Amino acid sequence: MHLNTNMGVQAPLYTCKAIIFQVDPETRRSWNQLSTGAVNVQIFYDSIKNVHRIISVDGSKILINTVITSRMNFIKTSEKFCQWMDSKANQVYGLGFANEFELTRFINKFTTIKEASRNTVRSHSLNVRRISRAMNFNDTSLVIVAIYFSSNNAKVWQEELEILRSNNTKLTTALQESHANVEEWKRQLQFYREECSRLRQMICTPHSSDHEQVSDAKETKNRLGDIEFHNKQQEQKISQLESQIQRYTTQINSLKDRLSRSETVNQDLRSELQQRTVSNSASSRTPSRSPHRNLQQLSRLRDLFETKTNDFNQTMSAQCQDLQRLCSQITQVISEF
Repeated sequence: MHLNTNMGVQAPLYTCKAIIFQVDPETRRSWNQLSTGAVNVQIFYDSIKNVHRIISVDGSKILINTVITSRMNFIKTSEKFCQWMDSKANQVYGLGFANEFELTRFINKFTTIKEASRNTVRSHSLNVRRISRAMNFNDTSLVIVAIYFSSNNAKVWQEELEILRSNNTKLTTALQESHANVEEWKRQLQFYREECSRLRQMICTPHSSDHEQVSDAKETKNRLGDIEFHNKQQEQKISQLESQIQRYTTQINSLKDRLSRSETVNQDLRSELQQRTVSNSASSRTPSRSPHRNLQQLSRLRDLFETKTNDFNQTMSAQCQDLQRLCSQITQVISEF
């Protein structure tokens, strides 16, 4: 199959068949099946935007159109099922394969393409550094380069912040739903306790030696045992869920702190760049006494931007992975009820 879209006519790099699912956007607790059966799931290279995409089309309907990014991770939840989050589309997709071998092949291909994309970005950064060292820039040109890097970094940070804000909103909603479920389970637990008390009173009430009453008493005891067992199970699940909610709340607070610190660092770097730009503009109007010193300052500024960008991307990538795993755990616990 060749895809003829605004990417141009492209041949797929990889093709497999799977049943496509999507998390219900309203409840965020159940899966909706998008395809009527196993359909083609393909990986394309978009030469226009220089990105790879996961695309699936059922007839004339596009089911999946996800851009593969360095932050994207596939989570294998069973031998035949995996899922991932499309942050730009604000959707969670899942693929059901016929066997574990097909699932492993798909994940391996995705990992290879993801690493290739990451190496391409690194190679581009190294080429820019080599060009910057090879060319004999004057002060004005170096200021333009520094402003270019600052603009690109600001755009990347802004996209990261928007994604994290979106994830924070979804996690907060899930946390509120979890709190509501805990309250409902506590009401059910109280009902079971009252039922246990009532049955104990029935057992303690004197009965005649009639065979039918003895049989009723045995049945009541068995029912009481079943209710007590179910009661203990409910208490254990509620305790586990409350522990997860506590960790969940800590993760959200940590995420908010990281967002605040990142925005502060971004603003400080912008201010420093503006100050250095003004200083370099003023020095260009007067006889240049130390061009080598200005070159070193601008080089340090550029390295500072790159270092902050790499640290920020690594921190945000790790945080997104932790939050995605936590979302999957809470969704699984909620679905069991």
